[in-house]
Amino acid sequence: MKGKSLFTIFTLSVYLCLLSFSVSFAADPHEILSAQLVLDGKPDADLEQKTTIFELTQGRIGGGIGPYTVYLCYDAENIYIACQAVDDFVSCFDDVTADFMDSDYLRFYICVDDDFKGRQTLNGKTDWAIIFTPQDTEENWKPMVREDPYNGPGHGAIEGDDITEKRFSGETGDGWYLEAAVPFSLLDTTYAELSELTFGVYFIAGDTDKSGARSGEMSLVGPGAGNYWNSPDFWQESVLGDFMAVQSAGKLSSTWGLIKDRN
Repeated sequence: MKGKSLFTIFTLSVYLCLLSFSVSFAADPHEILSAQLVLDGKPDADLEQKTTIFELTQGRIGGGIGPYTVYLCYDAENIYIACQAVDDFVSCFDDVTADFMDSDYLRFYICVDDDFKGRQTLNGKTDWAIIFTPQDTEENWKPMVREDPYNGPGHGAIEGDDITEKRFSGETGDGWYLEAAVPFSLLDTTYAELSELTFGVYFIAGDTDKSGARSGEMSLVGPGAGNYWNSPDFWQESVLGDFMAVQSAGKLSSTWGLIKDRN
């Protein structure tokens, strides 16, 4: 009996360890913070404090590129996306391919619904793949942007100002920085509607050097099935954090002390 008891205890211990491992491995949804970015092609001084940070560390093509850091936040009208890239040569001459494949780029994938897990194709309704480059083909710091259906029905392959006029980029000491405001209206939703859902996000960044052909690609780490570049099953769960109304510059707020004085 003693041996049987020890075996039972051992079995239970192994089960609890495996259960603990599986629970710890399951990631909580990313909470996207409520804030605004100052859109000027330069990282805000408090960028890391007012955004949710995503590190792209999964090597997909080539090696020795990046790192890439992506930042997200939102306000009543927009989702703000920014990216800092370590890159020794900026190349954005390809505007012919549907997704700027042979330019430096950042892909922003979002599903504004909670049905993305388990699907391996984009549905052309709630799924979006929006691609940015830090420069235009004339080497000006003005991001190119377009939508790509990636073998799904897409949304008409829209691009440029029809996606967002509010996009800026700039040179950094060791690479480039890009930021944009993507309107909720483009995604056919509102922040209030999205706040009720656990939605999906995903990012891929690509590097092109002097050869003029893509030399590397990295993505957000995440388990999934299908092709990593077009399967929503790779996308990670996210939720909108508490909405914080942004006050106009110079407007005094009503503090508790002022309220008490009025009484």
